[in-house]
Amino acid sequence: MRSRFAAPLLACSLALVAQAQFRPGLAEVPGNLKPGFDSISPKDGKEYLGFLAGPECEGRGSGEPGFEKAANYVAAHFKKLGLKSVMADGSYFQYNDFWRVRTDPKSLAVSVGGKSISVNDIGVVASGKADISAPGMLLVLGKEAPEKLDDSVAAQLKDKVVFVVGTVSRGVRLALLDAKAVVTVAEKVSAPGWTGRASDPGTAGGGNARLMVKREGLSNAIGQAIYQPRVIPATVTELGNVVVKASMQTEKIKIMNVVAKLEGSDPKLKEEYIGIGGHLDHLGNRNGTIYYGADDDGSGSTGVMQVAKALAMNPVKPKRSVLFMAFYGEEMGLLGSAYLANNSPINLDNMVAELQMDMIGRDSYGAQNGDPKRIDKVEENGDTMRLVGSKRISTELDRLLMEANQSVGFKFKYDAEDVYTRSDHYNFARKGIPIAFFFCGFTPDYHQPTDTVDKINFDKIANTAKLVYLTTHALGDYKGRLPKDVKN
Repeated sequence: MRSRFAAPLLACSLALVAQAQFRPGLAEVPGNLKPGFDSISPKDGKEYLGFLAGPECEGRGSGEPGFEKAANYVAAHFKKLGLKSVMADGSYFQYNDFWRVRTDPKSLAVSVGGKSISVNDIGVVASGKADISAPGMLLVLGKEAPEKLDDSVAAQLKDKVVFVVGTVSRGVRLALLDAKAVVTVAEKVSAPGWTGRASDPGTAGGGNARLMVKREGLSNAIGQAIYQPRVIPATVTELGNVVVKASMQTEKIKIMNVVAKLEGSDPKLKEEYIGIGGHLDHLGNRNGTIYYGADDDGSGSTGVMQVAKALAMNPVKPKRSVLFMAFYGEEMGLLGSAYLANNSPINLDNMVAELQMDMIGRDSYGAQNGDPKRIDKVEENGDTMRLVGSKRISTELDRLLMEANQSVGFKFKYDAEDVYTRSDHYNFARKGIPIAFFFCGFTPDYHQPTDTVDKINFDKIANTAKLVYLTTHALGDYKGRLPKDVKN
């Protein structure tokens, strides 16, 4: 899910047959839908998500190689299921222009007092360009970082190249805004990595240059050991003149949404669609740290794959067609879904509803959306699902969901409307298409490298896919169009 800023199942005898149901006594699934329903399993979820949120896809950052691997994986799945292309070139990819940018590793150079630091000891925190010659300062922060710097200390850093040792608080970070460059001193650094942008970045850098150097490399350059004392106050040492050089590399590439169609069984109604979406991207590889995005939104992409398999293998198909969508660039501002909604390969006037799965694999706990008054407990959320937007455009969609849920058994919460604009469904809702956003809530691992596969509740993903599967059949066979009885 895009940031605001740009339990085990109850055991029962039925579990042997429908292994992802939450509790006994649920409504029986109609016989003609049962093969697809029963095909949705935690086992498949583990296989799909194990790849998407595994080391090979490196966090699926838009414009990064790992994203392309994930897109090819999903496309291969659609092809294996026999789904049809809706693109003019016959592929499962809807391409758009995208730019990758990084600091050219060959251009990096940092010297202190005329002595160069080895390029292998230099890394880049933020891509940009630099051609700086300015006095250098070594800022050493104690083990307990100060909340802010004294005015006299902050004044010494203005227009300097500042090498920083220690943890930087928000107050210290503000004091560094007036520096020519900020160089973090670390035990290890990684080579400059690519970051993606939706528009041509040109060659201009923004803000001050931000780099990293190894502690050992800087120590060799200045001829003294660098250590972090336990004292709280910051210390500042003059280092002589520092030269920092870097230039940018920019590449224009193609990025893709992955899109496929299951054709409806009715000769007329097959021209209408139910959309099923999840965003394929996450935060990628950031300076050697992989943000795996298992829940956000590897779980939703896994759900899309599971629903696609269930609908494709079930002998009875919905009367309406189904459009499966795995989007790029959600984390960068809902880019992929915006592109598809504005350049749709189908007539969006014929989309009767869009069902979005984003973060469907965790039992939420901790503060919800940063609100200290909304604290979830993990033991209370093994069978919960937050429904977002299902009552905003058509209350009939919410009713159909309640009906389908009688065979699944979620306990629904409607307390997350504050994230209504933060996932890809919103670009369809803006066009008046009824939507339902399936979302299981936040955990402290949200947008952290710790959002990993080992923490996923695969029964919850399977249950969400089962609910979307049944709801898709209900929408596919619904007589007429959903009434839009809510004014936004």
